[in-house]
Amino acid sequence: MNIRYLTLLALPIVAFASGHEGAAEGGTDFWWRLFNFLVFAAIIYKLVASKIVDFFKGREQGIAGELSAIQDKLKEAKAQKAEALAKVDEAENSAGELLQSAKNEAKLMSDKIAESLEHDKIQLEKSFNDRVEIETKKMKEEVVSEVIEEMFSSSDMKISNDDLLNIIKKKVA
Repeated sequence: MNIRYLTLLALPIVAFASGHEGAAEGGTDFWWRLFNFLVFAAIIYKLVASKIVDFFKGREQGIAGELSAIQDKLKEAKAQKAEALAKVDEAENSAGELLQSAKNEAKLMSDKIAESLEHDKIQLEKSFNDRVEIETKKMKEEVVSEVIEEMFSSSDMKISNDDLLNIIKKKVA
């Protein structure tokens, strides 16, 4: 392999060693210059090509890696967005349930309070009726007592003891 390189390096030297006789006769050295350029390009390619290819492959892999990382972040962001939307839906459902629960509880409490008030009203009416009945009895007793006292104190009306006993027996029975 080294012999090939040496031959390739020696060939341009031989071409330049010519005495330029062709140029003096009206010819050109175009083909030799083209040959020298091709040899130079081949040498440069051999020396630099692998490094250039490695550089571009590394750059390609770096870009692919960055693209992959960006896509991963995008997928993660989409997943977080979906999760956040799910949490929002869950929160809305929970809020609806809480609102319904609060309405039901308020209805139960108002029904309970209404029932309690109705019970208190009945108790108060019963207490009032009992009190009216007691007061009526008291007033009747007072009126009866006053009438009896007037009857006994007045001299116009005379009731015998037998009549009084009969009245009392009728009252007691």
